[in-house]
Amino acid sequence: MSRSNRMIARRFWTGALLALLALAPVAAPYAHAANGEAGFAFLKIGVGARAMGMGSAYVAIADDPTALHWNPAGLASAHEGIRLTAMHNDWLDDFRQEYAAASLPLGPGTFGASFTGFYTSELERRDETGTLTGHFGFNDIAATFGYGVNLAPGAAAGLAVRYVRELIADENASSFAFDLGGRYEVRSTGLSIGAAVQNIGGEAKFTAESFPLPRTIRGGAAYRREIKALQGTGLISTEFRKALGEDGRFHLGGEYAYHDWLALRAGTKFGYDDQDVSFGLGITRGRIGFDYALLPIGANLGSSHLFSISAKL
Repeated sequence: MSRSNRMIARRFWTGALLALLALAPVAAPYAHAANGEAGFAFLKIGVGARAMGMGSAYVAIADDPTALHWNPAGLASAHEGIRLTAMHNDWLDDFRQEYAAASLPLGPGTFGASFTGFYTSELERRDETGTLTGHFGFNDIAATFGYGVNLAPGAAAGLAVRYVRELIADENASSFAFDLGGRYEVRSTGLSIGAAVQNIGGEAKFTAESFPLPRTIRGGAAYRREIKALQGTGLISTEFRKALGEDGRFHLGGEYAYHDWLALRAGTKFGYDDQDVSFGLGITRGRIGFDYALLPIGANLGSSHLFSISAKL
């Protein structure tokens, strides 16, 4: 490609990124345009103990392999070496969530891959009278591949493609989806903004019943500033999210990092019936990081505990 063509392409993608960032909040009311309740609800459960400890307000700051879930444009920030992350989530009752992701520099950008599993122990099968007739299994999986690239100083864009499958007893449904994301860092200010349109794709089908994917639009902003008096860095992040068939919801999170090795986090959510606050802790030693998040769930459902480990190779 000639230099002039490269300049044209760069301007095109930069324009597309700015359009995405500008239109995501406006387009949110249309995220529920399709009829019917969305399936694959596990796709709406966040990943990464750091993000979850900050109230899931992560679209503007995702800069590690978990960007494949939050905003694929964030992969562009993980351009230095290979990065790995893994997470275990003790969800409600016997439900469990596993997540693993990796990213590595490839060409002008960063390539990432992730795997998500959501499952539980065997469930009881009962007839119309309530008599136990057996047991059945349940599990969801998603495999995601994405690429993020810096288009201009501070501006990045990303694309992710996802395969999802759900198995209930002897029936299963699967589909493909893709995400588009943009992220912009205002240089020398500590301010960043991000937006993503996620789970764009066709419908999945269980026998004779079809259902759409949980298409989601999210946008947010974050502000980072050094706090010399506390010998650390403060971060505040916000996010507005609109998923198919749901009302818009607002997320707010904060993080204090002491000398880049100890991080304390907290967050809150608005518009949820059973979730409102979250807390988190992070420890980084050398190239290894450990994160923990606690999510109290209302209605006497208990709490969710997330554990993540990450490495830079």
